[in-house]
Amino acid sequence: MPIVSVGDMSQQFVSMRNGGAIKTELSRLAESLSSGRVSNVTQAMDGDTTRLSGLQYSLERLDGYLQATEETGQTIARIQDVLGQFDTQRLQSSEQLLLINRESTTAQIDNAARSGARSFEVMVTTLNSRVADRALLGGAAVTGPPLATATVMLADLQAAVGGATDFASIDAAVDAWFDDPAGGFATIGYLGDSGNPVERRISDTKTVPLDVRADDPAIRETLKSAAYAALADSLPLLESGTKAELLERAGTGLFAASVGLVSVQSGLGAVEAEVEQSMTEMNAQQTTLQIAMNDIVSADPFDTASRLQSVQIQLETHYSVTARLSELSLLRYI
Repeated sequence: MPIVSVGDMSQQFVSMRNGGAIKTELSRLAESLSSGRVSNVTQAMDGDTTRLSGLQYSLERLDGYLQATEETGQTIARIQDVLGQFDTQRLQSSEQLLLINRESTTAQIDNAARSGARSFEVMVTTLNSRVADRALLGGAAVTGPPLATATVMLADLQAAVGGATDFASIDAAVDAWFDDPAGGFATIGYLGDSGNPVERRISDTKTVPLDVRADDPAIRETLKSAAYAALADSLPLLESGTKAELLERAGTGLFAASVGLVSVQSGLGAVEAEVEQSMTEMNAQQTTLQIAMNDIVSADPFDTASRLQSVQIQLETHYSVTARLSELSLLRYI
């Protein structure tokens, strides 16, 4: 039988290679034990990573929907804040204006008119609020303000009133300006989009509408009522009696406007609840998928520790054998 001998250099190379492989395995097991995850997922799954890839894809897709839904929820919350501020200003103005009647003094009427003009301006500014440089109440138009400034609207209202100084004429002009679908508020006051409501997707199968805009009938009626008070302050040559009638009309209109605004806020609240429910469902799905993924990539601590100890003994044995072989010498046997 032929004898195959291994030279010293070859033997050293084989020993180094075997030692390196053992140390690599020891390092891999140590990493798995400390991190709690298998270091080679493909090997752990015997090369079939289809299920893991599917879980990763589902998680990434779900993360995208969660982010979009969270942004939608934040937008709705901000719109609710704006509507709340708008309604608070409406209430404060109506409470002050309802105190005015034809028996009020000229000073009381003039002070209420000035306050009403400021309220109109605050209401318009509130509706023009922006978040992240995007308009909230302009529908699909988010780059510019949804409403013209209070100054611009009052100037056009004054032009519509013309030289009228009696309440009936002014009342008719204000009604026409705000209610005309082809002019006035519809073209000068409202600057946003008037198309279909904006739909926000919050899942694979669900979208929610963001249909609250500054031209909503309830908001428009509130602005109309506030405009009566602003005109009482800005129209020239008005008698105190006419101013008082305009302020009374503003006060009663602002008081009655609460019903429409509550309806708007309630409708938006229903959408907000739907978004929150979707967030809850998706968070639950995310947790389930994450648990399933962890079951695949997690390393069994007891099994890993046992294998680590076994490889450690193997490495120590390797070193012992290598040391024993390095001591072999022909001189010791002569």
